[in-house]
Amino acid sequence: MRKLLILLVLTIVYGEASAQGWLTRADFGGVGRHRATGMSIGNKGYAGLGHMNGTGVNIVYKDWWQFDPASNSWTQKADYPAPMYGAIVWGNSTHGYVGGGTAYSFEYFKYDPITNTWTAIANCPIDATDQTAFCVAEKGYVMTGNQLVEYNPTTNTWSAKSNVPAGLGAWGTSFVIGSSAYVKNGVSLYEYKPAQDEWLIRASCPGIATGGSSSFSMNQKGYVVTGYSGSLAVLSKEVWEYNPATNSWLQKEDFPGSSRRFSVGFSINDRGYFGLGTNGINFNDFWAFDNFADLNNDLKIDSQLYPNPTTDYLQVEILDFKSTIDYQLINQLGEIVSSGKISEAITTIDLSTFHVGTYFIRLTNIDGLVTTQQIQKTN
Repeated sequence: MRKLLILLVLTIVYGEASAQGWLTRADFGGVGRHRATGMSIGNKGYAGLGHMNGTGVNIVYKDWWQFDPASNSWTQKADYPAPMYGAIVWGNSTHGYVGGGTAYSFEYFKYDPITNTWTAIANCPIDATDQTAFCVAEKGYVMTGNQLVEYNPTTNTWSAKSNVPAGLGAWGTSFVIGSSAYVKNGVSLYEYKPAQDEWLIRASCPGIATGGSSSFSMNQKGYVVTGYSGSLAVLSKEVWEYNPATNSWLQKEDFPGSSRRFSVGFSINDRGYFGLGTNGINFNDFWAFDNFADLNNDLKIDSQLYPNPTTDYLQVEILDFKSTIDYQLINQLGEIVSSGKISEAITTIDLSTFHVGTYFIRLTNIDGLVTTQQIQKTN
């Protein structure tokens, strides 16, 4: 048997589950709003800008807030250079990028979380408002109509890429899984592969939302949450999961909060975050989508963990073992603290140096089937 020595760190869970898969988080630090901007940079989340106009007066914001999942808290940061909504946004491991929208046509700014400053970057060659953007391998991608351009932060330059297969309407959404981005426009889904500069048509989303949704990715799957259906007044609470391994959609339990459009969504450490938006009322609530929802999945990899609870070691036995299985060890904040491969039927993990507490092991086979099980370490 193969010995794996892995050090895990015990962490604390903040908030309580209000429905299967969803956790309430601290409310956004600013006032409720919609058409705001949200993204992650490294292990922190950021949200701000946006507007509210329900009283007939258009109130536009430029405040900028940082969310720390470790402390479940918001901290106000340096304002964006101008009040704006409908902004184009993406984040990579070190910086965030915001531009376009109602305040700027071609101008974009880089946010540095270490210096808490905004700096202008090279002008974008296309004018975009209320469009989705994404980041793959540290590079940003901006779209409008059927145009796609790539921003290289190393050279501070833009370049044109292959056209989108169809003209994009406003208020679409996108998520990134591995080296591919997935763009939802109406109910259509397109995959973009930056390495090949290639677009592929994927399975359409069966949900009712045609725009105004938010999305995030976790556990190698994409999630599309809420939105409107045809008319801005027809709102959805639906949550849909996309599995690229099978090119298929699965409807999850409805979002437990209010139905809404024009929210924000992003991922931090393989956990999804979602909030803000409007249904006529502007929301400042904030939620996390639980990384361990597949604990209740009836379709599982046939496996056993023993002894569990355990004091010093854990054996992972894969029944009817046929091929290599990927594993991830996860703390209670949803952070992946270690990963590797299981290449034989029984693997022993040394837990003798671990702190007392609860951990999770996630197993994924070559067919994309995922099983998550809880591990309890005792004295």
